[in-house]
Amino acid sequence: MKNDSRTALSMNEREPLPITERGGKRSGREEESGGAEVIPPRTKRQPAKRKFIAGLLSAVIPGAGHFYVGLVRKGISLLFVIALDIAALLYFSSIGMQINVPLLILLALFIPVVYFYNVYDALQSADRIVRLRKMAVPPEFYTQSVQARRRRSISEPDISFGLLLLVGGILLFLFRQRPPWLRYFIEHHAGAAIGILLIAGGVLFAAREMGIKFMSRQGDRRERRVGRFTASFLLAGVGIILFRDWLKGTDDMLLLLKWWPAVPVIWGVEYLLGCMLARRPRRAGTGPRFRLDLRGLLLAIVLGASVFIVSEQEHYLHLWNKVSLNLTAAAVDYGEAKGSKFQKPVVTVPVELQSAKLTVDAINGDIVVHRSPIDDIEVNATVWVDQLDGARAEAVSDQSFIEVTEGAAIKLSTKGKAYGESGKRQPRMDLDIAVPDSRRFNLDITTMNGGITLQNTEAIQDIHLETGNGPIILHKVFGNIVGKTHNGEVRVREIQGDVDLSTSGGDMQAWDVAGRLKLSTAVGNIRAQRSGADIDVSTKNGNVEVNEARTALNAQTLNGIIDIRSPYVQGDWDIYSAAGDIHLFLPTEGNYSIKGSSGYGDIVTDFTELDIDKKTVSGKVGTGEFKVNVEGNSNLNVRKN
Repeated sequence: MKNDSRTALSMNEREPLPITERGGKRSGREEESGGAEVIPPRTKRQPAKRKFIAGLLSAVIPGAGHFYVGLVRKGISLLFVIALDIAALLYFSSIGMQINVPLLILLALFIPVVYFYNVYDALQSADRIVRLRKMAVPPEFYTQSVQARRRRSISEPDISFGLLLLVGGILLFLFRQRPPWLRYFIEHHAGAAIGILLIAGGVLFAAREMGIKFMSRQGDRRERRVGRFTASFLLAGVGIILFRDWLKGTDDMLLLLKWWPAVPVIWGVEYLLGCMLARRPRRAGTGPRFRLDLRGLLLAIVLGASVFIVSEQEHYLHLWNKVSLNLTAAAVDYGEAKGSKFQKPVVTVPVELQSAKLTVDAINGDIVVHRSPIDDIEVNATVWVDQLDGARAEAVSDQSFIEVTEGAAIKLSTKGKAYGESGKRQPRMDLDIAVPDSRRFNLDITTMNGGITLQNTEAIQDIHLETGNGPIILHKVFGNIVGKTHNGEVRVREIQGDVDLSTSGGDMQAWDVAGRLKLSTAVGNIRAQRSGADIDVSTKNGNVEVNEARTALNAQTLNGIIDIRSPYVQGDWDIYSAAGDIHLFLPTEGNYSIKGSSGYGDIVTDFTELDIDKKTVSGKVGTGEFKVNVEGNSNLNVRKN
């Protein structure tokens, strides 16, 4: 009976069966009409759907093609996803956090990806609907397998549609309202949240595949998807590493650069196991079948790569730091400090009792902030107009001004009058900002082109600095400092607080930092002396010199010499140089152990407590409480300080 039913069904798919049977027993109506055959009324035809119209509507309005073919939920989902992505792009580019360029680029690229998928899926769905409607199936042959095949051919989101509207609507509301707690959550807990979601996604992938395996044992002939467990492993692995980095403050995500070949290895093992299971002796019509799960694996790879790019933008590739801190900065032509010079009248900004933050947003020019015995903030602006002279240069200066926002959060914005043949050349406006010595302000200073200098400045707590092109110079500053310059040197001295600074090209020097010190440069030398807490210094191409590392130390360079000198070791040290000599000058008394290696160089030491075995050196001084790990490929010298 089963074979007959299948044969009938396959014949029916090729050629529709007649609606009435000419043989067999007549119905009562046929007998009443004298034996004449009664033809039932025609069913109402549904309007034909055309692929061209579906594709055209999707190209004009995303989701409209799916509305046209009757896939309303899928059309709403695509349109809603695009709106949600645009809202996220606007939110992350305007809330004032440190710009994460890879995140903005990924959000921007997601829009055309969804758009073209919308057109493609509308064409494919219209084509499948047309083919399925041409395939007439009588009720007696409309089996469950036919229904399942149609559901697989034309699918719409079910529960996921409601979840998308619920979660997406909440996110849209938050992006529009911009509550302060959301920014705090993103800045401090986004890594943990994304890590947990990736782990949950990996577990869900594996659980669904194990459910299919269980059903295949019960006689269900569903296909196993080879690659699903690999995708699960990849998602869960990236999530665990991301969560661990957030929890312990490490950079273990960089290990993905070394261990990514494990993905094809695991996929190959899974494929071979699938082949072995598929070839096992089994009953006819039963047993496991499998197919490659390219879609699931590709989704996992894209998600893992996106998380890596966004979370490790400062480490995996320093080219991101060469992108302007403002996406429109590439179109700006900067005037230089030469030509006509104009001194603007002093701008006085009243300081209220609740004033607690000072924001400076400049385009072109140096910014100097210092304390002075005054009651209000005073701003002296010097305007430089090159390529013009006389009345035309004076007109540009007259139309360039400083926009002031008063209140609890004081904001100073330079508004330069563009000039030149291109109409985009910005005059240089150097700012000298004097703040009352009796008040403290949290500082947020940004300029596209120019240096930033803080002299004898005190903040309530935080200081944020960013410049596209220019040095950062800090002297006698109180507060926790975070900043970067895309092209310029960094010099800090006598800082009461933590320091986290980076540059793409330029030397970095720090003296007498009381708190934690973190310096990072792509091309340049780093020198740090007398830091009161942990030191974290790294350069891609340059030398590293540290004097008096009082607690924990992390020093790395890909191409350069490392020179560490300290009269004491009171924390764990981690030192690495890919291509450069390492010189350690350590105290003869203390409680630390050393474990070092050199891939291609010589190891020399004058410590009798240390043992050299081929390319490694190990031993301890005192109790060995603190760990000194050294890894390099050139000469390693461990000397007494």
